[in-house]
Amino acid sequence: MALPSKAAAKPGKKKIPFWVRLKAWWEGYDLAIRQKQKTFADVPDLPQDEPVADAMSRRLEVMQDIWGKGMSGPGDEDYILRLVKPLGLNPAHTVIDVGAGLGGATRLISEKFDIWMTGLEADREVAEAGMELSTMAGLAKRAPIHYFDMDKYEFRENSTDCVFSKEALYMVEDKDRLLKEIVHMIKPRGQILFTDYVLSEKADERAVYAWAEGEPKKPTPWTMRDYEVALTEHRLDIRIKEDITEEVYGIITGSWARFLSSLKGKTVDKKTAEAVTEAVELWTRRTKAIDAGALRICRFHALKKEAEKMLSDW
Repeated sequence: MALPSKAAAKPGKKKIPFWVRLKAWWEGYDLAIRQKQKTFADVPDLPQDEPVADAMSRRLEVMQDIWGKGMSGPGDEDYILRLVKPLGLNPAHTVIDVGAGLGGATRLISEKFDIWMTGLEADREVAEAGMELSTMAGLAKRAPIHYFDMDKYEFRENSTDCVFSKEALYMVEDKDRLLKEIVHMIKPRGQILFTDYVLSEKADERAVYAWAEGEPKKPTPWTMRDYEVALTEHRLDIRIKEDITEEVYGIITGSWARFLSSLKGKTVDKKTAEAVTEAVELWTRRTKAIDAGALRICRFHALKKEAEKMLSDW
């Protein structure tokens, strides 16, 4: 069974939202399995990296099947490299990845630019699995992944050239405190580049509530305007401020279409089916909120201004 193609829609008919097609496809697939057999097969058909499997839950395996090896969210290699291009990275830079997930982007950037990069992840299970993946890749020192509490973590002053973050800050309750810590950490003329889920200025409260209630942790998203004001107040020079929803939405739908297509004709075991169901429900809610115009995805790039000299310094 495949997702309905855009070409299949009849002229004059409103296109079926992706979240509707996603949920319908998986429910139909799951139902077909249950009708075919009373119990699920014991042998999973989804590809796995056996050495890593013991340290990872089925949830993390499915995560990689959807987004790519080492990835925990939307974005392939080309996308990640385009994303960080404004940073102008070179081997002299040190970089912190806030919300690194399984560390796929951390390892990619470290290898491509020959830099030392540390990934910080708020989900302990994900962080531990990410560290094992870095170790297996021979990057335990150059691209380690560590667990950290985003709501309490404190950074060392002037210790990093760049901070990168990909769709992670919306989960932080006190974003102003975290931004202050990040500014404290980066060196003068250092940079911060991040993408994040943001609320539309005219977001429907019901759509926002339906999305937020299903997130693993209660989100506290800002609007793009909130970020703009906060970055300015922290004396950051904003170089890029853009809405990238359309591009990321295309990556999400494309990745899910490929993943679901890979299941055609296969049977999955019970634990894998449960993990896929959890992922389908999560991304159904997210894409539904995007379709409703309540949720957007933004990208910001800003530079830390050098401290102005006081009269007493002369």
